[in-house]
Amino acid sequence: MEPPQFTDVLLQAARRVRIPTLLVLGMESDIVSPSAVAEFRKCLPNLEVVDVAGAGHMVAGDKNDVFNHGVIEFLTRHLPAK
Repeated sequence: MEPPQFTDVLLQAARRVRIPTLLVLGMESDIVSPSAVAEFRKCLPNLEVVDVAGAGHMVAGDKNDVFNHGVIEFLTRHLPAK
């Protein structure tokens, strides 16, 4: 399946998500645009975005420490240790 059909399927699925969701976004990504993030945010009211400066689309490979920090901080807030 190719865009725009894939995009439509993704957004339809996103509208059904009811839990907090994290998007870690490389600010140098040439794949995910600011308008795409805005559209995704409309579908996912619980969306949180971590913007990572100096990272491309593969954030974990480009800025591993920043990626890990964002994910751990998100999980700590939403799934605190018992």
